[in-house]
Amino acid sequence: MPHVLEALRRLGGSASPREVYDEVALIAKVPDEKRFAKLDSGSLRFPNQVAWARQYLLWENYLASQQKGVWTLTPTGAKTILTPEQAREIFLKWVAIFAERRKSAANEKDRKSEVEKVIDDQIKDAEKLSPSEDVLEFLQGIDDKQFEHFCGDLLRHIGYEDVRVSGGSGDGGIDGFAYLTSEHILRTKVGFQCKRYRSDQSVGPDKVSNFLYAVSKNAQRGILFTTSYFTKAAREVAARDATTPVELIDGEQLVALLQKHQFALREVKSYEADWPMLEQYRIQKPAVVTAK
Repeated sequence: MPHVLEALRRLGGSASPREVYDEVALIAKVPDEKRFAKLDSGSLRFPNQVAWARQYLLWENYLASQQKGVWTLTPTGAKTILTPEQAREIFLKWVAIFAERRKSAANEKDRKSEVEKVIDDQIKDAEKLSPSEDVLEFLQGIDDKQFEHFCGDLLRHIGYEDVRVSGGSGDGGIDGFAYLTSEHILRTKVGFQCKRYRSDQSVGPDKVSNFLYAVSKNAQRGILFTTSYFTKAAREVAARDATTPVELIDGEQLVALLQKHQFALREVKSYEADWPMLEQYRIQKPAVVTAK
C-alpha cells in the first residue's frame, strides 16, 4: 500500500495499472524473476498483490475509481504517507469487516483465523486465470509461424496497411513488415518480430540489439512482440538507441492491446458487490415513530 501511494505521486497523481506496477517494482527494487513470477495456474503473482493493495486503498478513500483503467489519488491519498505498520492496520481492519460478514455462515470446524481466510481469498483470486491470461496462454501454445500471423493480423486490425508476414532470413530476422500512414500523407515502414516464449523465458538484450540492427537496415521503425517479458537490460538497450525507434510489446502489453482494440478479446459487462457501501446497512436504524 505505501508503495502504490508513492508510485502514483511520482506519476503525477494518476496512471494506468501497468504504469503503477512498473513504478512499484522500481520503488521496491523487485527483481525480474519476482516481477514476472507466476503461480502454478500461470497467473502473475506480483500484479495481483499490487491490485489487492489498490483495493484496500480504495476502501480507505486514498484512491478514487472514477475512470476505467486509471488509478487516481484522492486529495487525502496525495498527502498520506503510510508506514508498513499503518498498512497492516488497514488490512486488519478490513479483515474484521470480512469476519463480521462471515458470521452467519461460519463453520465451526474451520479453525483458520480471519487473516488466514482473507489471505486465502487473495490467493484464490490470483489463481483464477482471467480471459486475458487464457488468451496469452493460448498464444504461448501455438507455433511460431502462427504467432507471426496473429501479430500481423493484429496490426492490420489496428490500422496498419500492406501487412506482410515474411518470417524468412532474408530480412535480417524481421518476421514481417507493415506500413503506418499518418493523415493520409506520411507513410512509415515498420518491421516487426515475434518471440513466442513461455512465461518463464525472458527476452534479453542480445535479442533486442539484433532486432534494432535489422530494423535500421530494413525499416524506419520496429515493433518487437513477445508472449513473455523483456529483461530490464533489454529495455535499456531499446531506450538507448535514439536513431531507430522500437516498441517492445511484452505479454501484458499485448493483452492490453487486444482488450483496447477488442481483437481476440470481447468486452462483456459484469457486476460485483459494493461491500463498503452495503456495510452501512448493518447499523441498526432508529425506528420511525408515527403519530396516531
